[in-house]
Amino acid sequence: MPEPEIQPPSSKTSSRPVIGRRHRGTRSSAEDRSKPKTSPPRQGASLIGATSVSEIDSAMLDLLRRCIAMPSISGDEQPLVKLVADQASRWGFDVDLFQTDEARLAGYPAALGRHLPLSGRPTAVIALKGRAPGKTVLFNAHSDVVAVGGENRWLHGPWSGATIDGRMYGRGACDAKGPLVAGLGAMLKIRQLRGHDFAGMVALELIPGEEDCVDLGTLTSVVRGYRADAAIILEPTEGLPRCAARSGLRFEISVHGRAVHGTVKWLGIDAVRGLRYVLGALDEMESQFSQIERDGRYTDYPVLRPITVDKISGGGWQGMICDKALCAGYFELCPEDDLDTWQERFISELTDRLVAQGYPGDGIDVQFPERYRGFFTPTDASVCRAAEKMIRYSSAAERWKKWRGFNSGCEGGLRFALHRTQTLVWGPGSLEQAHRIDEFVPVQEVVDCSGAMAAAVLAYLDSEGT
Repeated sequence: MPEPEIQPPSSKTSSRPVIGRRHRGTRSSAEDRSKPKTSPPRQGASLIGATSVSEIDSAMLDLLRRCIAMPSISGDEQPLVKLVADQASRWGFDVDLFQTDEARLAGYPAALGRHLPLSGRPTAVIALKGRAPGKTVLFNAHSDVVAVGGENRWLHGPWSGATIDGRMYGRGACDAKGPLVAGLGAMLKIRQLRGHDFAGMVALELIPGEEDCVDLGTLTSVVRGYRADAAIILEPTEGLPRCAARSGLRFEISVHGRAVHGTVKWLGIDAVRGLRYVLGALDEMESQFSQIERDGRYTDYPVLRPITVDKISGGGWQGMICDKALCAGYFELCPEDDLDTWQERFISELTDRLVAQGYPGDGIDVQFPERYRGFFTPTDASVCRAAEKMIRYSSAAERWKKWRGFNSGCEGGLRFALHRTQTLVWGPGSLEQAHRIDEFVPVQEVVDCSGAMAAAVLAYLDSEGT
């Protein structure tokens, strides 16, 4: 299928990336600085209506198919990033494609977590610049996806991009290539409606490694010099903006035993039995931790603080008692939970439960190779007011009830912690589909979400204050 043509405006801006919190604009005349006369509600209705942007929608969905067809499992993001950067350049956006020397990240806590090397894993920042000084809104999307598992278990193929009954299938369809394309589509729709006749800048940073180590990819953009007044983290939120995201800890629990021949097992200490105690204790801790210090932004979810084991290993030679077993996973917290406090609590609760089962207290070792901070943007912040105003004009209006938190960690915590950036999480698709066989994103939700985000971004840029 030939690629749909989206022509950039004739007054193309310079290709030099703009770095800084406040975009300086491309002109400084009084005429360029004046606000548009179109009110946000009318403007929102125009952007949210699909009939006026059908050409852009077609181009978006074509790009989404090509993105899904490009495998980008953590560590191998470069081909996808180049695909998106090249397309954005052809559409007339400014593109800054760069590699980050890990030595530049030294001293940042986000760089201390265990992660795949950044070599060969570029970051791209795609920008649409207004003619006048103003605020900067930054979309954030991660380029990596998780592994597909057994490809023969997929009905439609993990890299197919097949569209069936209004759903586009493939690994990363909702996490997070669908949201990525929706964000880029929002920029196309903003430019179609206003060209460069707005104050400020809208940009999208496409970063590596979120599935590998949260915040590391965003850090590459931060040290490059990019800052923003507001950020929209592109993740699957069923097309509804979220004002918060979880903090979290990656844990690794090693259970130590004493190996002996299996026929005299009473003389040894079985690490596998100890691991069974650990798994039972984690279930009890999850239940206990979900009943205390309740967070109203997460009360609609069945589990307030999930503890999810995603890896188990152990054993050695056959016929003997295992002397070491390991499990690893994520402990997801509420946005304002103190990481140090909950890390200590995790260790003490686990140790106490194992001792109560008769397992030696010194028989386990707990490490935390990754930590990430969540965020909470007050719902009276300018970006929240703009998003809520425009979501009420979208196809998602009937599903909008109240502000909730995003039920996972994401890339929003770093900029919030460093710069107090007003931050939302927003995108098509659902976490219920992420990381699973036959992952999909609803096609119409991609289209509708891009229009709602475009309207919200313009409402925020046109608003007074920060």
